[in-house]
Amino acid sequence: MKLKKILTAVLCAALTLSLAGCGNGSSDKEESKNSLEKVQEAGVLKVAVSPDFAPYEFLDPSKSGQDTYVGADIEMIKYIAEKLGVKMEILAMDFDTCLAGVTQNKVDCSINGYYPSEERKKSVDFTDAYFDDSEQVVVVNKEDADKYKEAKDFDGETITAQNASAQDSIVDQYLSGSKKQLINKVTDGIQMVKSKKAAGVVLQKVVADSIVANDDTLAIAEPVFIYDEAELVVAVNKESKELKDKMNEIIKDINDKKLYEGWLVEAQELTASIGE
Repeated sequence: MKLKKILTAVLCAALTLSLAGCGNGSSDKEESKNSLEKVQEAGVLKVAVSPDFAPYEFLDPSKSGQDTYVGADIEMIKYIAEKLGVKMEILAMDFDTCLAGVTQNKVDCSINGYYPSEERKKSVDFTDAYFDDSEQVVVVNKEDADKYKEAKDFDGETITAQNASAQDSIVDQYLSGSKKQLINKVTDGIQMVKSKKAAGVVLQKVVADSIVANDDTLAIAEPVFIYDEAELVVAVNKESKELKDKMNEIIKDINDKKLYEGWLVEAQELTASIGE
């Protein structure tokens, strides 16, 4: 009887070790996959986007589901996904939480008209640039446009900028005499201007052009500010070297063929048609 108990115990221990070994092998195999392999195996590229930034990323109310998300950036990331052999899945978030989605591995990447600032580089990595967007302007009410010929004309006025954006730093650098009001969405800033709660909202000129083209009550103030680190990039996790390298290959193809410029024109036309 005692011998039987001993043999049973030995067999149970061996079985436990065997099962544990199988589990570790599966886990180790999963861990050994790099970032590119994980995306391709999943069959989807998850992308964090704040869709309030026409013509880069915005919503088309005539569509539904994933097709709702449109814009030049959306077309580019869709192209990248196709070249990776996977589907694109957009996860809409507030602008200031998109990078957290990348660092926490909730998404594979984020595209939002990002500039690769040194501050952002502390938490995420970036692809090569796909577009130069250095000009920054202030959108104001059209009836007030003549009041703002120089940066100092905004002294004492409330100026809005999207939280954690390059435009936030533009206010600090060029419009320090104004009262800065941070916003979560560009549309919030536009509404503040239209309701006279703010004199203006700082935006990339490409974005500002799309907005004023669809609202004849708004205008772009005369001063133009240059942001030095104004090349647009895609944010990826610092551990996603293989995915980033492959995306850079595709971005080079996009740049060589000047595809982004075409997507930008189409997005501007779509913005105009939605505003009609």
